[in-house]
Amino acid sequence: MNLKSKVPSLISISPEASIALGNFTLAITEAVSEKEIYNKLAENLPKILQADRGSVTLITENKDEFEVFSLQGPEGMLSIGKYFSVDNSLAGLAVQQEKTIISKLNADRIEIDAQQLYQQDLLSIMNSPLQFSDRIIGTVNIGSYKENAYDSTSLELLTLVSTLVSNYLERQHLLEQAQIGVKQYKTYSKQLESLNHVAEELCAATNESEVFSIITRSASHIISAQRISYCVPNYKDKCFEIRSVFSENEVMKSATVDMENSALQFVLQSGSPQFFENLAVTNFTDHLILSKNGLCSGWSVPVRVKGEIVGLLNAASNVKINERAQQLGVIKMLSGIMGVTLSRVNLQEQLEHQACYDTLTGLPNRHQFNQRMELAITQDNPIPFTLLFIDLDRFKVVNDTMGHDVGDELLCRVTQRINQQIRKEDFAARHGGDEFVVLLLNKQSKAIADITSARIIKALKEPFQIDEHSIFIGASIGISYFPEHSKNSEELLKYADIAMYHAKKQGKSSFKLYSSRLSDKIHCRQKLETLLRLAVKNEELHLVFQPQINEDGVFAIEALLRWEDPELGVISADEFIPIAEESLLIEEITHWVINQSLQMIARLRLICPSVYVAVNISAKNCLYPEKLKHCILTGLNDANLPGSALELEVTENVFLQNVHNTNKLFKDLGHYGIRFAIDDFGTGYSSLTYLLNLPLNTLKIDRSFIQDIHCNKIKLGVVKGILVIAKSLSMNCLAEGVEIEAQKQCLEELGCNRFQGYYFSKPLREKDFLLYLKSDLLQKS
Repeated sequence: MNLKSKVPSLISISPEASIALGNFTLAITEAVSEKEIYNKLAENLPKILQADRGSVTLITENKDEFEVFSLQGPEGMLSIGKYFSVDNSLAGLAVQQEKTIISKLNADRIEIDAQQLYQQDLLSIMNSPLQFSDRIIGTVNIGSYKENAYDSTSLELLTLVSTLVSNYLERQHLLEQAQIGVKQYKTYSKQLESLNHVAEELCAATNESEVFSIITRSASHIISAQRISYCVPNYKDKCFEIRSVFSENEVMKSATVDMENSALQFVLQSGSPQFFENLAVTNFTDHLILSKNGLCSGWSVPVRVKGEIVGLLNAASNVKINERAQQLGVIKMLSGIMGVTLSRVNLQEQLEHQACYDTLTGLPNRHQFNQRMELAITQDNPIPFTLLFIDLDRFKVVNDTMGHDVGDELLCRVTQRINQQIRKEDFAARHGGDEFVVLLLNKQSKAIADITSARIIKALKEPFQIDEHSIFIGASIGISYFPEHSKNSEELLKYADIAMYHAKKQGKSSFKLYSSRLSDKIHCRQKLETLLRLAVKNEELHLVFQPQINEDGVFAIEALLRWEDPELGVISADEFIPIAEESLLIEEITHWVINQSLQMIARLRLICPSVYVAVNISAKNCLYPEKLKHCILTGLNDANLPGSALELEVTENVFLQNVHNTNKLFKDLGHYGIRFAIDDFGTGYSSLTYLLNLPLNTLKIDRSFIQDIHCNKIKLGVVKGILVIAKSLSMNCLAEGVEIEAQKQCLEELGCNRFQGYYFSKPLREKDFLLYLKSDLLQKS
């Protein structure tokens, strides 16, 4: 079986792996022996695949043992020169199955190499068959100290490395054959020396055109030929495309030759080298044309890559050839070297493409974009340009809820729409994830930046129809100018990113031009984030508690987070909570708040057994439902409390962003008796269908509707409608922000009998709240 046919044409790998693979390719290009190739392979494997151990094992002549031939990493029992059985080994299993395999190591493995590598603390290995010609000669092996270190991408990359090594082994073998030929045919030493020079020159070729040119130019000097050509078959158009010609005249230098009744077609069908002694006596149309132009004899030899004929190398002479067998042997060697070189060049071109282009969208990647922007900046007399930094809105929601396949297709559709809104001279690239960048490259770029940004936003707001889904997203765009904002590419990207961040903050689906004022805001935010991290670490945050009141007095309390910084003083929760969410501190803070609140309510229940505590959780917490669930249940258990002692408050936007996760989390926690409340009800943008599907207990009417309710008919009507909704769904309704008696009376007349606000009590520290509660209980008694 030809293992090379199993290698995919494109592999999604990191830029670091691409660079390491490129360096490895260069290293084995310079290798002068098979041993050096194996040593370079073992040396570079850990860099390409982030492995802790890399080795090459070769099958011995009796075919029942492996020899460790090259090694990089810990030696242990399988050091260089050691032997182990082909049978009962993971390396042998890869040879038997003729494919790369991934294995997990543990104490129960019975394979001899698995046992010895596990003793060295390796937990994951991959073994890939190493092929030479049509037989497997050994394996390429890597190992890691990490569990589950390798996946399908790692497997494909190791298979690619094995294939690349196989190609170079064949090239080395052909070079060695050429050298042997020099010794065997001393009378043709000059000819074979030239052939060796060609092979060496081909080692430096970086693309197909160079390969074609070197072969056709050099072949005419090696053999007695006045015309050398290389043709590739075009089956669709039923012709041969002439890719390269070296000729003393202009005969048949046209781009194509018809397949029908041609010698080229005959050689292609035969699949073997052919010598044509007299071109004038054949019936092939291409030979008759050559003959009329003074050429007498000719050869045609198939060029193969991975066993498949990819083209024909042809030679023609104006004299009769006496040493035709010898000449045919030389051109056959040329075609063999050419095939190996083409295979190597194709692999290198694929790697170079992967290093510069995004494999999903086909756009230039971040690396190429940075190079293009640097070129625009450093060229002589640089022209001003504009940078657009595009970040998709709601892409993560789509990716999480509809799956990565839909997400990938969406990114491809987004690419198409962006390209449709920019000009040919502009340069678009995928910056990573759901971020794209565009260079507007001309003197008018500033004038059209707003127009182009608006067009992109408008195009991306239109629904995307993928499978049965109609998907709505948007985009936020930040804009920076060269050279107005900076002459440094990294700074231009940073400034456009800052502007994009503010565009997203001001309502998404908008664009914003960078200004130094935006950087000041970012610096202020970064300072707050640093101080917040220190506050969490130094336990500077604290809780206050505000009572929730009904006709019987205090029935619940809400835990509210406060931060008083030694330098900046009291910092509003509206200011630091969004920072906590963006910096991922929110998870640690929420867990602390839950634990502290439950400990507080446990103490409070010694005085008032039925009271419970309400704690706010954010949309970010719901991204990790299992962690949140574990924290809540552990906190209840540590405080020796039932689930009914806790109420979780969320805003409507939680359901907009995390429908599936939140739905499952609430239903799971509802089984423990935990209550749920919608905070700031009426201010969100999500569908009301979540009210029907989730185990909600309370709607908290936002304070904006309570203000002036006693003298504002519109607000009165809104609140009345909310109360009707709550009653129809058997939910409680609590009014937030009650500050005066008139508001309370108005709400009571509407049928609302649960309140929270400064009219009853401001948020209090635990000690003060205990005094307040005792006073409330005394009044009741």
